[in-house]
Amino acid sequence: MNKTLRVLVPALLLLSVPAAAQRRLSADVEVKNVAGRSVVTTTKSVYCANNGRLVVCNHRPAEYTLVTNINGETKIYFKKTKEVLVDNQGLMSSKDELLTIFLMGRIEDLGVGLFGYKLQKTEFVEDGMMKKTFKCMDPNMPPYTEIVYGKDYLPVYSATLTEDGHVQTKVYYSHYQTVGYVPFPHRLTQITYNSPTDSTVIRTIYSNVVADSDDPMFDFTVPADAVPMDLSGNTQKLR
Repeated sequence: MNKTLRVLVPALLLLSVPAAAQRRLSADVEVKNVAGRSVVTTTKSVYCANNGRLVVCNHRPAEYTLVTNINGETKIYFKKTKEVLVDNQGLMSSKDELLTIFLMGRIEDLGVGLFGYKLQKTEFVEDGMMKKTFKCMDPNMPPYTEIVYGKDYLPVYSATLTEDGHVQTKVYYSHYQTVGYVPFPHRLTQITYNSPTDSTVIRTIYSNVVADSDDPMFDFTVPADAVPMDLSGNTQKLR
């Protein structure tokens, strides 16, 4: 079997998985943001549905429940004060959540196509790996994104690049475990290069990833008696 077929056969097998048969994914998530000696830890539980609906229960440092969809139509509910913040400008979208991307079967582009990126070229690199390069014409987005796949056609890392090829961010995907029908990376390491001598590292760890559970949080809706948030006096709530 030649090199092209060795890569394409597992790719086609993964893409042929009936993603629609897997309706829901949930997980506990820990995110550590490391900048210099400062570490900020966020913990949350996420509930993704294959219709694009996403519920996020943020536990710390702030407690709130967020409901959004693929279009970024978002409501953030604070149970303690019974307040709700409504945002339809894309503050958060379900396409920002990797669990949703895998549930939708977007292994072939890790969802970058949802942000306007178009495949520009595919090439084979060292050790039998394959690299895809995507370009976006939106001036508000990095012009290029690269995704490198291993021999099993699972993403090894992705990167965003400037027009002249300098790497802005890199995300490494590891600790794959099969959830339902599809392998999912339970550890992500994102490096943002702020300058030639400074970078920020975000480590994300997924645990308790479950397919098609009947957890009631999948159907969470903001209570009808929630009071619209007065942002002038509550800007600290999301921090």
